[in-house]
Amino acid sequence: MQLTLFGGLLAVLTLFTLARAFRLSAEVSGLLSAGLPLLAYILYLFRDWTGLDVVAIHIAVFVSAAFILVVFSRYRAGQNRLHWVPKALIAFFALLAVMNAGFLYVATRGLPSGLAGLIMPLGEDETIHTGFSGTTRHGREAAKAIGTDLSRQFHNDKLGWNIRVEGLRQPGLGDHLVLVHAEDANGKALAGLQGQMRLGRPGATQEVIPLVATGQGQYEARLTFTGPGLWLLELRLDHDGKSHQQSWEISLR
Repeated sequence: MQLTLFGGLLAVLTLFTLARAFRLSAEVSGLLSAGLPLLAYILYLFRDWTGLDVVAIHIAVFVSAAFILVVFSRYRAGQNRLHWVPKALIAFFALLAVMNAGFLYVATRGLPSGLAGLIMPLGEDETIHTGFSGTTRHGREAAKAIGTDLSRQFHNDKLGWNIRVEGLRQPGLGDHLVLVHAEDANGKALAGLQGQMRLGRPGATQEVIPLVATGQGQYEARLTFTGPGLWLLELRLDHDGKSHQQSWEISLR
């Protein structure tokens, strides 16, 4: 996310400079410098959808940067003193870009620990969690979600399977191997399970990763974490009409 945002901003500056070097007008240079990175980013979204909020931030930053460059270029070409109105507009869009970058950082990584401790003081031996955990459901749908979670937990307890998952304690960015060990209520390894994991950001489409059997009652999957922040992971195991489901919230920094 940070790579596409700041990389695209650098592309806007580079394309505008090149367009002006070829003596294109400021307006055409601004259109090209904002349009080409946006087009490339839109094509990238077909491979990795990041959510409408992140898309809006990219559009605002790219367009704002191109607008500032066009205004500066026009006044510099005319050797005119910059009026306070375009100065105010430039300051507004620059502040907007900085705020969007700040919101994006806090949403994915949380507040820096020093700042969080300053504005949200807590007692000793207490941990401050400031990362964005996704949208919160309310009302009837929230009650249904809670009921579903309780029902799933009750079903797992009644089923009696012993499911042990390794590799989720301290996952890192990039590819990450996760091992699943499955035993029945009598401690016998469960072979022939059909299983999958679903990984994704809150509110985004989840990627389905099938589990591969590597031994008696042992399965593995390779997860890919593309950036820091909150991730949601779900595990489903099926065998002879019975199923076990489990979910985790994973926070990467």
